[in-house]
Amino acid sequence: MPDPTQRHVDSELSESMDLFERADVGAGIEIAPRRPKRVLVATDGSTQDHALTLFAKQLQDRLACEIGRLDLGDGAPSTTEQRVEMDATVVEADASLEDDYDQILAAAESFGADLLMLPCPYRRDFESLGEDSAGTVMEVVAARSKVPTIFIRRPDAVGRDPSNHVRIILTRENAAANETARWAAGLVQPSGRLELLLLVEQSTFKNFREIMNSLQPDAEFNPADLEDALARTYARLHSGLQRASREHGFSYDLIIRYEADEQPITPEHPETHPALMALGLVRHDHDSRNEIHDFVRRSPHPVLVAPVD
Repeated sequence: MPDPTQRHVDSELSESMDLFERADVGAGIEIAPRRPKRVLVATDGSTQDHALTLFAKQLQDRLACEIGRLDLGDGAPSTTEQRVEMDATVVEADASLEDDYDQILAAAESFGADLLMLPCPYRRDFESLGEDSAGTVMEVVAARSKVPTIFIRRPDAVGRDPSNHVRIILTRENAAANETARWAAGLVQPSGRLELLLLVEQSTFKNFREIMNSLQPDAEFNPADLEDALARTYARLHSGLQRASREHGFSYDLIIRYEADEQPITPEHPETHPALMALGLVRHDHDSRNEIHDFVRRSPHPVLVAPVD
């Protein structure tokens, strides 16, 4: 039997006897792909604008969605080489609002956006802030936005469409998991690749082991125990994504991993392998909010945040 931290289940191998095929998980969750119709792109004059507008244009060309553009930048305009021409409706800023996040949220509502896209940090170049912070605008928009948001973190994440490879990341039971999966299935390219990564975090395992050892001092516990628990939790979601991949043409993989394995949570470098990470945010859950902030801060790839109340 392979090391459980290395399990990699390919949905196309329908004959494989993996955990989910052997288990009686019942009917899978129906994954009806969600695709944006009206996207608000909030540019800021930073070096991230090129990657942001290029990704927005790629979505517009493929999904025929309407683009609204809110520009709060006060820096030098993009060079001709970096300027991305796209059909966009100019959305005016509300001069009565002082904070950038309030202007972005108000513009999203007035435009009727069902998806937001903005650079992170906002109105600060990535190089000036580095990986230390994702910025206040990101935190407030993620917490308050009624619609999903794609945060573009790195100015070098340009080129091929990131939606060719979409990875959903779940670390615990998450009420936003199904909604995140629907958006991921809607954004991935028809011939692209969708992955579900079930990740056991080191901190979660350590807490679990301490609690269980207090109850059973002589017992031994390892990350595979939590991996199996995560697998059972999301068995129906996995089954639904398998069916969605067959219906809509994209490939699908399940990955179960322990964080301490020193394998990257995200795929390769964005310059050579662009991808879109997808995470679910449960607004009232403090741990969920912290997880989103930390992941957006560290991810070299664009991050889709799908919120639920």
